[in-house]
Amino acid sequence: MTDLSDEGFDDWPAAPGRIGGAWDLPLTASERQAMEALAQTLRITANPLGRTQLAMLLLGQVPADLLKTAVIHLRQLLRRDFVGMLPMEVATRILEFLPIRDIVRSASLVSRQWRAVATQACLWRRLYLRRGWRVDADRWAFYSSLPRGICPARVMLDSSVLHVSNAISLANTPKDMSALLEHPPETPRQTLDSVLGGMGKVYMPQRVLRQRQFMSSSSSEASSRSSSPLSSPRLRGPTLAIDWRMLYAEYTQLEANWRSGRCRVDRWEAAHSESIYCLQFDRHSRLFSGSRDATVKVWHLADAASHITQLATLRGHTGSVLTLQADEATLVTGSSDATVRVWDLLTYTQTHCLHHADAVLSLRFNEKWLVTACKDRLVRVWRRNTNYSDMFELRGHAVAVNAVHLHGDTLVSASGDRSIKVWDLERRSCELTLVDHVRGVACLDFDGRFIVSGSSDRSIRIWSLESRRCERTIHNAHSDLVRTIMFDRAMDIVVSGSYDESIKIWRFSTGALLHKIKNVHTSRVFKLMFDRSRIVSCSHDRSISIIDFAANIPHARMLV
Repeated sequence: MTDLSDEGFDDWPAAPGRIGGAWDLPLTASERQAMEALAQTLRITANPLGRTQLAMLLLGQVPADLLKTAVIHLRQLLRRDFVGMLPMEVATRILEFLPIRDIVRSASLVSRQWRAVATQACLWRRLYLRRGWRVDADRWAFYSSLPRGICPARVMLDSSVLHVSNAISLANTPKDMSALLEHPPETPRQTLDSVLGGMGKVYMPQRVLRQRQFMSSSSSEASSRSSSPLSSPRLRGPTLAIDWRMLYAEYTQLEANWRSGRCRVDRWEAAHSESIYCLQFDRHSRLFSGSRDATVKVWHLADAASHITQLATLRGHTGSVLTLQADEATLVTGSSDATVRVWDLLTYTQTHCLHHADAVLSLRFNEKWLVTACKDRLVRVWRRNTNYSDMFELRGHAVAVNAVHLHGDTLVSASGDRSIKVWDLERRSCELTLVDHVRGVACLDFDGRFIVSGSSDRSIRIWSLESRRCERTIHNAHSDLVRTIMFDRAMDIVVSGSYDESIKIWRFSTGALLHKIKNVHTSRVFKLMFDRSRIVSCSHDRSISIIDFAANIPHARMLV
């Protein structure tokens, strides 16, 4: 009889739970009929316990070597892809509890279904926000509008947009600051970035764009100035398509750069004609600097940190500009000419001039208060909602008040008399005096809970308002006066600048030195400020320097 079987096709009707592979053995017709009868018996047995007993009787007749194979195949049947069976929202919630390395290296390689879950935007958004990280949505909206293939870090300034020129070239400075680190950096942990394997545009905040439109339009549009500083028409539309997985990888790389000291320095020589005493930059890439040449300059700081363009020069002071602060629409400056001047950043014009009896060394303001500190030992406080007509004085320091910092209604002041005072502005009273420095206090920073101070005794001290005492002291932090300081508890970072020409980065929680960055300036460091990606500083050498920890991260300026 001719064998008509097809060796490439098996039409044997498989019973429920049939296992192929090693069980596809050559059987006679009678043997097949017997197996079919057993399978039918299993199917018609309603009692699950009876099925189990019958199956166990059959397995008891199987030779030991084949029984091992049966166990292997039974394990395959018992496996359940619970992630693939669950709704996507539930599956992503489960994966949230895995370490990031396991999500990237393990979960995404299990199957296509697991990979689809492991790459969901909602998963990475929750992981990103859980770390306390944020995104500058306005800036992301701008870069999202760029043509595909354009790297955000390469987008340069277009003078036709800003209506300015006067670009300042970079000095020949080292690009890899790691060679300048005197303190050996920590060995960076492997980051997610390693695991995941000439445009004529410039980012400008929506408010600034509206202001420039206002300047060229009729005065009837002046009401636009009352709009929210952070509002953006773009953000009122559909939700932005943010690549949260990519941003998580870049933020991880950024943190690794801070730990390892991987950074680049850009320096602009002769940004002013004299020493630069103060500066501030903001999320809108505006940089403000005040100098001994009696001017305040407003710059545009390109995201690539390789180009700055002067937007305006403000003149009015007759002495050195020693201190300044800016918000969305207002700039306040203090000078050795004993005046405090308030400027409108919409028109770059002066709106108010306030007076002291001596040089104004420091100032801070918020929506409610303007506080100025003077060489005459006084702190003066103006209510901003009274058009600066309501003013009172705080007395208590024995010598010049070198620095002030404001948080809500709480003011902190530091003086050459070695003390730090905490004031309640509503009560107009000193609530606490902190004394531990052995020489005058030159600078401080305050976030509402902690104060970090630097002194001419070369130390840095970290104070807690809750315990009302000094929590940590870094003795001999610099070899000369600690002139400027700033900290961020979320980043666990303190950055200090000194007359010894160096900038140092410290661990806030322990006081440990992370990096000492040298050769950024060739003279005394007067002021510094930092954000998530860079440190900006100015000096007696008339230069402005940027220590950029995000030179290798395309979207770093969107990470806040």
